[in-house]
Amino acid sequence: MYVTTFYSFKGGVGRTMALVNVAVELARQGKRVVAVDFDLEAPGLDTFDLGRPAETTPGILDFVETYLETDRAPEAEDFLFESPPLGEKGGRLWIMPSGSHDERYARRLAALDWQALYEHLDGYLLFEDLKAQWRDALEADYVLIDSRTGHTDVGGICTRQLPDAVVLLFFPNQQNLRGLTKVVRDIRTEPTRSEEDAIELHYVLSNVPDLDDEDEILRAITSDFQAQLGFRREPLAIHRYPSLSLLKQDIFTKDRPRSRLAREYKALATQMTRLNPADRDGALEFIRQYQRSPYRGLPRAEDRQRRHLEEIEKRHEDDGEVLFRLARLHERRGQDDDFVRLLDMALDAGFQTPEAYLQRARYRRLSAGDAAGGNQDALAALRAVPSSASDAEDPGLGQPGTSFPEVSRALRLLDADDLEQTLSLPAVQELSPNERVIVANQMLRNESGAWFAGALLEPLLGSEDLEYEQLDRVRGVAVLAFIATGRHREAAAVCRDSAPSIDGMSVQNAFNYGMTLWARRREPPREPFARVVELDSADPADRKDANYAQCLALAHWATGAMDAAREALSLAESRIEAERSSFSCWRYLEAPARTFRQDLGEMRQLFDGDRTMTPRFMRTPSQRAKATSTSDQRRQPRKGSPA
Repeated sequence: MYVTTFYSFKGGVGRTMALVNVAVELARQGKRVVAVDFDLEAPGLDTFDLGRPAETTPGILDFVETYLETDRAPEAEDFLFESPPLGEKGGRLWIMPSGSHDERYARRLAALDWQALYEHLDGYLLFEDLKAQWRDALEADYVLIDSRTGHTDVGGICTRQLPDAVVLLFFPNQQNLRGLTKVVRDIRTEPTRSEEDAIELHYVLSNVPDLDDEDEILRAITSDFQAQLGFRREPLAIHRYPSLSLLKQDIFTKDRPRSRLAREYKALATQMTRLNPADRDGALEFIRQYQRSPYRGLPRAEDRQRRHLEEIEKRHEDDGEVLFRLARLHERRGQDDDFVRLLDMALDAGFQTPEAYLQRARYRRLSAGDAAGGNQDALAALRAVPSSASDAEDPGLGQPGTSFPEVSRALRLLDADDLEQTLSLPAVQELSPNERVIVANQMLRNESGAWFAGALLEPLLGSEDLEYEQLDRVRGVAVLAFIATGRHREAAAVCRDSAPSIDGMSVQNAFNYGMTLWARRREPPREPFARVVELDSADPADRKDANYAQCLALAHWATGAMDAAREALSLAESRIEAERSSFSCWRYLEAPARTFRQDLGEMRQLFDGDRTMTPRFMRTPSQRAKATSTSDQRRQPRKGSPA
């Protein structure tokens, strides 16, 4: 249970209106809420349309009087009424009014000696008992207390004894600043509170004029409040709302939920719940907010947030999603031990979503050196039922289904031996043609991935349902996959399907076709590579990244233009310096920059006359292994020389 008092030093700021709207919003969210009218001198909570019974309902004043008469705390349920159902999530709202409003109410209130109640009649214990009844009998999630204005004995009960948090509503002027200074100081120095259970304070500018602040008057006053009251967070604002609905006391979060005023009350409700560690929605919102803007460099704030996160974990130790979000937070903070611990707890608690499995797969494979465990988790992520588009937009909310980005990540984490079995999984089968092209292109990092890319795209090559541009993209990546895995006849056929005549081929198609013929005939054919050179000369656009320059170098070499070949090779060497990796036509795989430079070195040997040097994708596995070993030996420092 989380108790929040709504307080204002002066009236006229819409304090009760704010409380009612927040209470209704929380009930509509499925919370169990008790709204208590402790503004005994000027009560009004029960005047809102909250289902007040026709007969007068006793309240706080009657509760205290009954205690004084019987010397026993009465049953709280006899002093409140319940509002009709609000929303469809099962929330409930009870109203505990100020008291029975008969002709004797004012005299009864005046006769009540609060000081004597506390000093001689265990008043403190009475209200602790009332608080326990809200928690145990009503099982309330939230209790919202409407406190009277000014400095009063009742105000102390509401702002220092009962609450976990206080919402301070104020119009930004010097009167309110002077009055709130003492109230805030008293709350912060309340002797019965330790630093661990300090009362949270929410600052809310209320009844703010909706005008341009071109002279920054409001900003300057707000800065004064922040400096003198000692808070950093930008206060929420509830703007003046010119509507006759206020005269009817409409409840905006219920009657006009899309109005600006309703949105501002909802923002206040969100800020309150975010600081309640027991509220699941609030805990998730706190974690999201902390990820966006943690209080770095502020030791006291950091300590409070750390304790709050620990309390969230304690309160939600069986909630998989909350544990998972905490795990991600610790991961971002570089706390691997807590990340792994909470991630395991989240999965054990049933949060077995693709997102969770992929997080653990990535950690196991890349950080813990547990390839088998990472493989197992990546497969688990793919075995979920394919998700709808709406799930994919916000994955990991406890619903099954693997979104396209998750499929892509899972496939890249898998061992080569497990890729084949994924082709029959629904998550892979349901990929769209465009998604298949993207995944296939990403898999061109090793021969196993290239094999998978070809198998993924091959069924689409004969499809009559694809538009030409789609089919062209499929063919473009399929050719790369086929060449990388030695399927040169199929690669040549796909090139011919795209353009039966070499004269009609694009730069990419002509180059790939030339490479397939080279692999099959063991000699580079002139005609397709001449087409590459011709098209490059006709297009002056500067699109020569490392891969393009590398391909152009081979095309020039194949047509006998050695100076142009070496110039393009030098360009490739300079361009790879600015790239982390590039697709290499020497091996038909994506290559890290270091590997790409090795390929360029072998090409230079070819250009210098070593006709035994052939592209790596044309070599047998033993030839590739031997070449790699020789290359590694070349990189070893000579004995007696600096490394």
